[in-house]
Amino acid sequence: MKINFFIISLIIFLSTFVRAELIFKNEFPKDMQGIWSSDCKAQSQVHIISKNNSMWIDETYVGLNLSKTSTVQGWTVYKWGELDGTYYFFLKKNTQNQLMEISPPDEWDGIDYSFLNSNDFSIYDECDSIPPLYQIIYGEIISLMNSDLIDICTQEDEPQNCIKETFKYLDVSQDQELSVAELTRAARVLVYFTFIDKRIDEDREIGFAAYSTISLLFPALSKIIIGNYDYDNSNTLSLKEIYTDRIANLDYQNLFTENIKGLDPEELRKLIENLDFLKSLLLN
Repeated sequence: MKINFFIISLIIFLSTFVRAELIFKNEFPKDMQGIWSSDCKAQSQVHIISKNNSMWIDETYVGLNLSKTSTVQGWTVYKWGELDGTYYFFLKKNTQNQLMEISPPDEWDGIDYSFLNSNDFSIYDECDSIPPLYQIIYGEIISLMNSDLIDICTQEDEPQNCIKETFKYLDVSQDQELSVAELTRAARVLVYFTFIDKRIDEDREIGFAAYSTISLLFPALSKIIIGNYDYDNSNTLSLKEIYTDRIANLDYQNLFTENIKGLDPEELRKLIENLDFLKSLLLN
């Protein structure tokens, strides 16, 4: 009897755990994608929600977060990663078309959802636009979150697709070439994620200083970078020029002859496809 009781208790416990497990595989619901704020007129705080990411901006904090969603008791839940850990937030639309947001209590066990029945939630209204100041400061990052780059580079197994999409994102003029301004734009994005995103005030001050410096000094550095690869004297940079001398004369069919013998067939296929992609850049 004791053994049977133990087995039944274990089954009940495991079934409860399985029901409570959150599986993040969905996009944010379309009616939640948009621009939200606790006070749209004040223009001091904004929460931007896209398909698989969201961005929070206020006067003391800015962060871009990548997360798919799950559903619990009619609430949409997503994870928010910080430098000190991961946090969970639950979203739901009310009858006034406002967005309600609530988070679990500290030391949440991941099973008890009774906190969803409380009134301890924040309410956000949908705004018509992003505050102009934030659009000016974080325009490149907002553009990034609304592009397909993040989804393609984080979800696909084919590196060449990520390379193509990255070049497409940077190529604002869509002429298949990167100019000095477009390379400087890439540098600002890099500085944002290195020094500003989800950083405390002191680090963010350093980041903003670097952000301003990049805008002033990187155009000169971009010219040097372009000068090293600009084989057609166009004062711009193409993918074909970047890979010249690296792929053009590569005998990739015999590359790593001894090493590829131990590769899994699927890994070998991806290797050949990636090399084919790089070489095709030089043939177009």
